[in-house]
Parts: sequence; C-alpha cells; structure tokens
Amino acid sequence: MDKSASVVVQTLEVCAQKLGDITPLVFEQFFRLSPDGYALSEHSDESMQGRMFEAVIDLLMNDEALVPGGYWDWELDNHFNAYRVTPQMYQAFFIATQAVVRGAFGAAWTTQETRAWAIKLEQLMSRVNAHGTG
Repeated sequence: MDKSASVVVQTLEVCAQKLGDITPLVFEQFFRLSPDGYALSEHSDESMQGRMFEAVIDLLMNDEALVPGGYWDWELDNHFNAYRVTPQMYQAFFIATQAVVRGAFGAAWTTQETRAWAIKLEQLMSRVNAHGTG
C-alpha cells in the first residue's frame, strides 16, 4: 500500500472511532449531491445501503480494486449496464464519503489528507470512467 493509500485508511479509521457508523451520513450527503443517485437508490433499505457502503470502504482500503480484470471491473460493468449507474454517481458517492470523513476531523484535516484522498479518488474514478464511457 502506498503512502497516500495509508493516509486514506488512517482517516477512515479515525473517522470510525469518532463517529461510528457513518453510512447514514454518507447517503444523506450523496443524495444531496446526486438527485439521480437518489432516484436510483430510493428503494434501498438500510441493509442494502450498508452493503453498498461496505463495498466502497473496501475500494478505498484495498488497492486490488485498481487491478484491471478483477471483481470490481465486473461490478462496474454490471452497475452501468443493469442499473444505469453513471460515473457521476460514483464520483458523488466518493465525494460524499470524503466530506463526511473530513468533517470528522474538523480543523485537524491537513493538506496531506486532502492530497491522499485526491490521489485515491482519481485512481478509482479512472477505473470508473474506463467502464462508464466504454
């Protein structure tokens, strides 16, 4: 795991210690950022939202998701084709997650955390965009 990925993992761990389960906060922020995401997800219950958020946490903490041809590639294709998820929805969800984590830090959030999250989200969105536009 590279240094920026380690920083992202550390921020997630600190956030969990401070706030506990942030799933409802992330979905609230996501729905504000993505009305289309809300329309697509309005049928989802807390259990489904929990599973979706767990998958995103795994993406943020596990560099294997960035390897072409893996499970996440299949999942991306499935989401785009079966559910009409868009790259913008993924981006909004990642931004919502970062916003909630950053909020847990308040003034203690540094440029190091900002940079680490930017690198990670750029890596993930590169994979998303490779599927969402192809």
